[in-house]
Amino acid sequence: MPSTLRDRLKELMVESGLTTQSELATFAKVSKGLVNQWFSGETGLGTKPLLELEKKTRFSSQWLVNGTGSKYKDGTNSAPISAYKESSALEEVNSNSTTLKLYDMKASCGQGTVIPEFPELLRTIEIPNDALIELLGTTSLQGVELMPPDGDSMEPTIPRRSITLIKTDIDRFQDSGVYLITFDGYTYIKRLARGKSGVIRVISDNKLYSDTDFDINPNELDQLIIHGKFWKALPLDFLDV
Repeated sequence: MPSTLRDRLKELMVESGLTTQSELATFAKVSKGLVNQWFSGETGLGTKPLLELEKKTRFSSQWLVNGTGSKYKDGTNSAPISAYKESSALEEVNSNSTTLKLYDMKASCGQGTVIPEFPELLRTIEIPNDALIELLGTTSLQGVELMPPDGDSMEPTIPRRSITLIKTDIDRFQDSGVYLITFDGYTYIKRLARGKSGVIRVISDNKLYSDTDFDINPNELDQLIIHGKFWKALPLDFLDV
């Protein structure tokens, strides 16, 4: 009999040293309510928490979603000998360089895009730390994800041919700024601003696309997921550093 998502999450919790649904919510960077829906069978794993769980554990994304294929990312179904070392889109390779992962997950600067259920790892990029300091002023990129934009409605803030750096430790609307969001099932990189009476305005920086701007009303906020806040845009040449 195929395992349920509840069963698989319980296995993940045991192996990761998690004892409560609240701890799992923090671990996966989601709300406690969403974890409760996973355990009750009301909803499945979304792309963002799926990537978070895959990065922090040895479990494969396919097995986490539907219980098929190899349980672990090394292609086996046997339990790991030791705990899997927590990782992120950022991996320290040695003291002089940093490796970043670029997934096939484009976020729309225009009409919105649907993120694939199983994003493909396009490439890993090893960056000398001195180059990171020159480009970004820091080598501390914990919680930062790479994502290519799709479209030009956020120019000049986000050039069409660029790579965006998203701070994924921000999961709530704080103040006016450019955020990576999903609303009503579609994912965007857009500027969010406070409007009247609790409205959040979703705005394109490129005024040629002002007709694509829209408002999120207070009664629609449950459809808004904030994945992170835009930090920097780097030219595609960055990939060849």
